[in-house]
Amino acid sequence: MTRILSAIALAVPALWIVWFAPPAVFLVLVLAVSLLAAWEFHALAEECGWEGVRWEGTLDVGLFILAMWAGGLVPGLALTLIFLRVFVRAMSSSDKKAGLAGAGISLLGLLWIGGAGAFAALIRSMEGGREALVFLFAVVWANDIGAYFVGRAIGIRRLAASISPGKTVEGAAGGLIAGGVAGTLAAIWLGAGGMSAALAVAVALVVGVLSQMGDLCESFLKRAADKKDSGTIIPGHGGVLDRIDGLLIAAPPFYYFLKWFAGA
Repeated sequence: MTRILSAIALAVPALWIVWFAPPAVFLVLVLAVSLLAAWEFHALAEECGWEGVRWEGTLDVGLFILAMWAGGLVPGLALTLIFLRVFVRAMSSSDKKAGLAGAGISLLGLLWIGGAGAFAALIRSMEGGREALVFLFAVVWANDIGAYFVGRAIGIRRLAASISPGKTVEGAAGGLIAGGVAGTLAAIWLGAGGMSAALAVAVALVVGVLSQMGDLCESFLKRAADKKDSGTIIPGHGGVLDRIDGLLIAAPPFYYFLKWFAGA
């Protein structure tokens, strides 16, 4: 019950902001969530033995999202400055291998979390962006819910036992089906991205697969850090990174689908 109540408490205000607030307000929400997720990411990285760069890495994520929002030449300039900072810090380390590992984890967090946050904010600024975001959230959330409950009910075969023993093939299939249904209903109801029902099913399945891959990527990080959750901020769920992992890999390609193929 705690898990369900927490999900509702998070989803309702998020959807309200997506639908009723201007894109700039959604950007503030994205920044807040991304900064918290980046903090948790670097905390897990430290547990893996990488040199601590928690403050710097978290601020880099915020800078990158703002730069992408600004557009033009700003993203390239921001990336150049971030790369220089990361490598100067790495070169100043007494242990060059540890410094290089720290640089790699910093850039992974930047592109993984900062990239997804930036593209989510950009989707909202598109024409039809709020409908597209509701579609994306519906697919990812339904995928997560379906995988959880189907896996618990009938899951037998392990999907990736060495990374996440609790995930099953049956749960993954249930998640894809739930995401496909949710995406189709959202597209029909909202006309998300001008998608037909058939296209919505196809896109929902692709987004569902990417969402599950994002979940596995975060599970791999937690397994390496020997942690069950990325944090404790959300009762019944763990950390912020635990809640958005499915969006981290799904959001960027979904943005380009909307930009290039859906006429958004």
